[in-house]
Amino acid sequence: MTTRPLARSLAPLPEESLPGLLLRLAYRLDRSPARIATLCGLSRHQHRLPAEYFIDLPAEATKALEAAASLRVGEAAALTLSAIATAYQPLATLRLGGSRNMASARRTWALSLSSRYCPNCLAGDGSAIQNAYGGPWRLRWHLPVSFACTTHSRLLKQECPQCGGHPNRPSNAERQGLITQRAIAGLHPAQCRHHLASGPAGASGHSPLCAAWLDQTACVSERPESDLGMMLALQRRIDRHLTPTKPSPTTSDKYSAPEQHFFPDLIAAAQLIRLSWPDSARFAATTILADRIARHMATWTALREGCSPGKRVRDAWAAPEDPAECGALLLAADALLGDRGQDGPALRERIQPLTVTAFTRNGAHTGAAFRRMDVSPDLARALAQRSLGFNRAGGHHHAKQRVPSRQCHFGIEHVPALLPEGWIRAHFGDLTSQWSTRDVWNPRHLRRVASLKLVAMAGGGAWPQCAEILGTPWITAQRSLTVLKRSLLPGNLWPLLDTAVETVAKGLDADTLRVDFAARRRALSTWQIPIEDLAALTAGLVRLTNVESPTTRTAATALVWARVTQGDHLHSPAIEALRKAQQSTKPVVAAIGQLQTPSNRRGARLDFLQRINDYADGLAPGLH
Repeated sequence: MTTRPLARSLAPLPEESLPGLLLRLAYRLDRSPARIATLCGLSRHQHRLPAEYFIDLPAEATKALEAAASLRVGEAAALTLSAIATAYQPLATLRLGGSRNMASARRTWALSLSSRYCPNCLAGDGSAIQNAYGGPWRLRWHLPVSFACTTHSRLLKQECPQCGGHPNRPSNAERQGLITQRAIAGLHPAQCRHHLASGPAGASGHSPLCAAWLDQTACVSERPESDLGMMLALQRRIDRHLTPTKPSPTTSDKYSAPEQHFFPDLIAAAQLIRLSWPDSARFAATTILADRIARHMATWTALREGCSPGKRVRDAWAAPEDPAECGALLLAADALLGDRGQDGPALRERIQPLTVTAFTRNGAHTGAAFRRMDVSPDLARALAQRSLGFNRAGGHHHAKQRVPSRQCHFGIEHVPALLPEGWIRAHFGDLTSQWSTRDVWNPRHLRRVASLKLVAMAGGGAWPQCAEILGTPWITAQRSLTVLKRSLLPGNLWPLLDTAVETVAKGLDADTLRVDFAARRRALSTWQIPIEDLAALTAGLVRLTNVESPTTRTAATALVWARVTQGDHLHSPAIEALRKAQQSTKPVVAAIGQLQTPSNRRGARLDFLQRINDYADGLAPGLH
């Protein structure tokens, strides 16, 4: 069906929203918004204006609107939030196709279909067209992070000054769509479309319309007070990120963060401010701003406490509706974040006390909710709950949980399953000197745990995930952690371990010739020592029994693998293959034990072990 052009149309105003244009067209043509939507090919069943059209228009609806309203290509899409979605990440996470998505939009700070507004903007800019049909209902007013108008140096409004209704918030009997009371004609775009809560019912059975003018509280711009000035400065930065431009080489923004993380970081920090209030009150710049947040918190707390025990409050994570309260909260969040990207350790020092309060005070799902947020690596590290240098798993295995605990130049591929003994001697002397000579197995557990901590630094994750990366069985890693905690915690020696591992990490950062242990593990995953090489290694060792047996070959293969990869021979592919085949590993393990036991390191066994080590050292450089 071909869409006919409207008798008279209007060109979209800068930053105008789709509902705003439909309201202006309806007023100009003296038709209801529902009728205009039908003529523009936008209506569905019962003349509904689908809420998801505000986020993006289907191709068919776009074509119909452009034809009916005589719009140029691209102008219809510019009336929706699709253009902003590339800069405002919460919008990009919405999935269209259901009313539940619209409900979740508020909880994720994506958008609110009820628009805030600036009376000055609605009053128009003095041009003939805006004097006649009003100024634009702006797209960004639907975003929770828009709380002020920087053009007129004032906070936005959210309610009708007469009836207290919110623009485009439907009554209880009306399903939410693009426009409230869409079937009513004759109202100016700047007039309230709500029914009065009290008053005699008309012939239709409804109370009379409010019809108050929302542009009547326009004010002359004056020098803003200090609190408003700070909020306007933040709003300007937010607006710049909503319409990102290439930075000038001659200027810099000390607050700038990677574009993809600016809004997720700000929203996560705002949530943390709320969940830890009043501990977080110190990040409010003034007492007036703190009072505004406290006023919001009183309402927010009452909402949460009024919910049934064990039941989540649907809007507990939604942005404050009041623009002043929202601006104050975001300003405190910005102060909490500080100079992002410049002070990672300082950020964690500011964040961690609040996370302890927030995660302790609130439900177990709180930590998981933060881990699902796509925040910057610096903020993710600061938010992460940690124990003994590892991120806590918390029963939640989401991909974003794997946050490196520090910025590293080395990767997880440069970490062996067991830290080389030379590194232990070079960097862990302060710790190992505290051990009794009877703790003969502590060095091996230390080598394993130090490697786990290095993986946590470079790749993130809880210790079971770090163990999986290194090919270390979960139970083995747990055993090593248990042994070290029992040995180090009573004497408060764990900080010595952290310091030594940090020294190793700095050395790996500076090393330009790092070993790719992961590549070595892959290269030797199916490798066996060639028979002729084994014969050369055992030549002349007449006192070494069973030199040609399969057990000797498997033992030599496992020892070469352990030397080349700096891994545990018990978890080598050669021995794992025996386990998978349900064959006993005892003969091989016993043979290796005879070679490695210090009291046996003499004669033929010592010569054989030295030859294996030399063979492995010659093999290693050629593996990639």
